Amino acid sequence: MLTRMISMGFDIATMPARMTVRGAKAVVDMPGDIGHLMQELRSVSDEVAREIQLVLDSVESEMRVKASHLDPQQKEQAAELALAAAGQHLGMAAINILRALWLTGEASRDREESGKRIVER
Repeated sequence: MLTRMISMGFDIATMPARMTVRGAKAVVDMPGDIGHLMQELRSVSDEVAREIQLVLDSVESEMRVKASHLDPQQKEQAAELALAAAGQHLGMAAINILRALWLTGEASRDREESGKRIVER
């Protein structure tokens, strides 16, 4: 069950990237026809909607099984814990994005400086 939760979390976490890649692919594969582009975008949008619905259905069925024995107060407590955990994960994700941006900027700056040194000598 833990593997399934991790897999579902990974699917949700990577969904924006997959949507972006599919959207970009639709534009790149476009043969110049706006009608074709619109068809591809609709297809991608429909596919993403299906994936979101599958995730929602999966969460619904899983939580019905896991939380069926809890009373309303326990469900509220569990919801608060889940939100706190999600907030921590999102906070760390934001920090990791900032770290990646900083490292990328530093790498390009270092590359530019090393390129200047080679030219100057």
